[in-house]
Amino acid sequence: MISASHSDRPLPDVPTGAWTQYGANEENTFTTNVSAPSQGNLAWVSDAFTRWQPVVSDGTVYMTNFDPSLDGSAIALDAKDGTEQWRTTLNASGENGSVLVDDLFIVAYDTELAALDSKTGERVWTKTTNGIDFSEQIVADETTGVVLVASDDGIEAFEAVTGEKRWETNTVRRPNLAPAVYDGRVFAVENVDEAPSLVAISMEDSSERWRSELTSAPESAAPVATQDGVIVDDAHTLVVYNRETGDQRRELYSFGEGTYDAPRTVAVDDGTVFATNESRAVALDSETGTERWRRDAPSYDHGICIGAETVVVPVDDPEFSPRKKTITALDRESGERRWRYALDRGHHVLVPPVLVDGAVFFSDPTIDGLAALGDVPPQDS
Repeated sequence: MISASHSDRPLPDVPTGAWTQYGANEENTFTTNVSAPSQGNLAWVSDAFTRWQPVVSDGTVYMTNFDPSLDGSAIALDAKDGTEQWRTTLNASGENGSVLVDDLFIVAYDTELAALDSKTGERVWTKTTNGIDFSEQIVADETTGVVLVASDDGIEAFEAVTGEKRWETNTVRRPNLAPAVYDGRVFAVENVDEAPSLVAISMEDSSERWRSELTSAPESAAPVATQDGVIVDDAHTLVVYNRETGDQRRELYSFGEGTYDAPRTVAVDDGTVFATNESRAVALDSETGTERWRRDAPSYDHGICIGAETVVVPVDDPEFSPRKKTITALDRESGERRWRYALDRGHHVLVPPVLVDGAVFFSDPTIDGLAALGDVPPQDS
């Protein structure tokens, strides 16, 4: 565990910007228009335990501590110094996921969906769901104010403000990756009638709009919805599908056919697709698939954050830290390293990095709480 002396250095400024759900937004682009810190030094570590990705907005970090030995609480922290703002006990454990929408911190766990006031932590409503098996299975559509919860039984849609269930569909069962939402449609990947498929359903009434069969279901990279189309990993190849018809538009990039070639995370912004797998991190032209840059550094952990000038990824970096994994900031245009934070030997990222303006939040096995990296002096100074 990190010593307490490492947890009391505030960031120089209150982090701004927002990361409101698993993929940063409902499209799963993993993109925020913010500036990463110019240094990646450890600033503070929360006193509260966590192993789940936080969400961030308006200078506040929201997280959970759903370990069986704890009280299963939702917790709000000051993003600048990590001090606790409020804590609401939910008496839960195990897998959970959370989103921020309409001034509510909404947490899915067990067979419950709880909405808490983001300023006070006061419980606003609680509803029963079919359950949640993975933290990525909750998505909020900020345009309509609808929260989606995916489970073995399908997808359920709830009004964020009231908790009223809008609809439920079993067209897509057991989607273990976060669905993406764009322009009134939900795009999910899973086996449908025993065939791996990309399915589009209406956000309004859950009716199926189209279905496209895939060679195989993605292993870890969630679908990304953009104006240009829906990008999906199909048999280790990034493929773009038409959002309106489901027709395949083009194959973008192949990572290979090996066991370890599957893309880990895919992100998209402004004509560039960023992706990682267990051998490389790449930036691709979204029309041609041409490599704009490539870093041959293994990425064994999930997560990628696209800022205005920087890409933050968990990667191995043998030249900088042999036999250690790092959180590394790369120049968005060139792929050149800007800074690196090395984890202790043999450890990896447990909580994927979350980027807001001036800070990166994460956790690893040596850190019992949430850690913040930013523009503070190195620890040995």
